[in-house]
Amino acid sequence: MTHRQHGSRSSAYYAHPSHGDPRIRVLIRIDANEESARVNVRGVVTPANIRALYVVCRRVTAKLPGYEIVVDLAHARVTAEAIEELHDHASRSVVSSGIDGTVTPCRLRIVDPPSILRIKENA
Repeated sequence: MTHRQHGSRSSAYYAHPSHGDPRIRVLIRIDANEESARVNVRGVVTPANIRALYVVCRRVTAKLPGYEIVVDLAHARVTAEAIEELHDHASRSVVSSGIDGTVTPCRLRIVDPPSILRIKENA
């Protein structure tokens, strides 16, 4: 019975609207005329999974040097901490490895989500 209660609690955590799907999904659209690659993001972007987004952006930059990378978050949900980090990278024209302190220069633009998730942290 304890196991069932734990399983229900875990399921409730992921079903809560503030959490959404813990994974992100991306679709990359390349526009050769504009020399840009649009990374359409769906899901919930958090500091815990933002590294996956950095990996995608770095791969696009490696394959399409000089192209602008547009990270479109219009259909994603993003935490305040994650959007601040993305805007910081865009202002410095770099994308982080997410693993160590290395950065890759790139033209990065962020399309903001309709709302920012404010998640309370445990003190």
